[in-house]
Amino acid sequence: PSIYTIDASSHPARITAKTLVTRDGDAAQKLDIEGIALDGEGGFWLASEGRSDRLVPHALYRVDAEGAIIEEVPFPAELLAEEIRFGAEGVTRIGEGDEARLWIAMQREWKDDARGVVKLVSYTPATGEWGAVNYPLEAPGEGAWVGLSEITAHGDLVYIVERDNQIGERAGLKALYSVPVAELQPAALGGELPMVTKTLVRDLMPDLISSGGYVLDKVEGFAVDADGTGFVVTDNDGVDDSSGETLFWSIGAL
Repeated sequence: PSIYTIDASSHPARITAKTLVTRDGDAAQKLDIEGIALDGEGGFWLASEGRSDRLVPHALYRVDAEGAIIEEVPFPAELLAEEIRFGAEGVTRIGEGDEARLWIAMQREWKDDARGVVKLVSYTPATGEWGAVNYPLEAPGEGAWVGLSEITAHGDLVYIVERDNQIGERAGLKALYSVPVAELQPAALGGELPMVTKTLVRDLMPDLISSGGYVLDKVEGFAVDADGTGFVVTDNDGVDDSSGETLFWSIGAL
């Protein structure tokens, strides 16, 4: 598992550095890193999508600037009691110091979720408190499912990537939505959760079509730089059953 530094001013963008994620000096095992956020102290928070049948825990990891794991936070029992394989797909931080709260985008409905509703899960590092709100998904097309792939805080909004699992001509939904930070008021896990409202920011289908290739399914990363410019990246999924192509592009100023 590694953290890559990207020079987005280069065309095409260039990976300029690789930071290995380590545990006790060795490459960390049993991670499936799907989300990353600055921790406000020079390091990062990582969200790892778990898979219990492969002994991969659903968890958050805090690493320092050199990639060494300094804190491991497993998901709470109240959440894990309802788990399925499709877990954390993004993490972002809102607030500073003891007021900081992490928000995790869960990819798909878990067993206690209503159909078409997923959780945005919160964790407060200073107190260890967990909570969540509900997020309404778009309806999937025939033979598809729809889920979340990213959450990124910027200003008064969090930006969320929502997509279906289809490629090429079958693809119907690859989009960026926003949710007001003011609506992120978590309730206790296991109880009734408030539903947030979302606004379409950008349909990403035209961006994916403009490359001249087939529409890739896994739009999985979104970041905002210091100037307020948004960047999108796809997961290339290796090369065993896909082309291995990665798309990285800017959607301009937010």
